Amino acid sequence: MTIESRVAAVEALYSKLEIEISKFQSHTKLQCASGCGKCCTKPDIDASPLEFLPWAFHLFLTGKAETTLETLKERTATHCFLYNPVSLLGGDNGSCGHYKYRGLICRLFGYGASRDKMGQLRLATCKIIKESQQENYLKANEDIGKGLYVPIFTDYYMNLSQIDYKLGNMILPINQAFKLAIEEVLQYYAYRPFPGGLKITA
Repeated sequence: MTIESRVAAVEALYSKLEIEISKFQSHTKLQCASGCGKCCTKPDIDASPLEFLPWAFHLFLTGKAETTLETLKERTATHCFLYNPVSLLGGDNGSCGHYKYRGLICRLFGYGASRDKMGQLRLATCKIIKESQQENYLKANEDIGKGLYVPIFTDYYMNLSQIDYKLGNMILPINQAFKLAIEEVLQYYAYRPFPGGLKITA
């Protein structure tokens, strides 16, 4: 499968998930706090390179893949490379630097469920939401138990792996996943023409 086909398949999966999450949020009233980004600062976020293939492809199309890869290789910080922390001087309020291209783990966390030891679905979300939106959180879990549809982590990762078994099942620290996604795109086009007859725009 070509890079373009895999990118399109990942983006189609994300579009489906966005619709499901929107419905779930509408029902439960659960929302991330604006400018929070607490989960993005965790040093142990794991992801697959395939989740970030659309982002890596975008970097390639805009001529930023190689420089971004070099920056990642020199980076020592372990929190997510794409996260812009709160900055009074820079005006950042704590956000993803490439929100449109965030990964599957970023999309599911807070609005996806996993099964507990008893096989029951439990919403996987942060302590901040559990405490600040306790009533909605408890009601959401209650409604899930009664059959409310919620995106399930394992289902979505299974669907992702069907697009590219190798890249979809390779779970790594998130910044390593970024690097491998970029390397996959660069290696693919090393001896192939630029996609769709386009030219690098930067």
